[in-house]
Amino acid sequence: MYKKYVALVLMMYCYSCEKDKGSLPVKGCNPPAQISYQQHIQPIFNTYCINAGCHSGASPGGNLNLEPSASYAQLMKSGSGYINTSQPNFSLLYSQMNSSSNPMPKTGKLDDCTIGLILEWIQQGAKNN
Repeated sequence: MYKKYVALVLMMYCYSCEKDKGSLPVKGCNPPAQISYQQHIQPIFNTYCINAGCHSGASPGGNLNLEPSASYAQLMKSGSGYINTSQPNFSLLYSQMNSSSNPMPKTGKLDDCTIGLILEWIQQGAKNN
């Protein structure tokens, strides 16, 4: 009986370690296997960045327009630092949203699952899909 219990605990521990590899940094979040920019990321910008009136129009905040027609090109602009696929945690987009002192959006920090979804998208190569 003892061996079965130890084997079960060990199996659960190993499964949880495997499951956490490459997944969102927050437990309880269930991202899709492949994150789509158009389906998952742009709607976040639409809700929290454009509708708040910050990153849209002729003079967007931080010179970053996140409207659907411009957002991907602006984020991927060479030298901007908004997206860093080789070191996702150092992406300006992620670090601004995850900032404890001055988080974006200004209306209040996004929940951890949403921020984690953005990080996961960057880790997947920040594709325009």
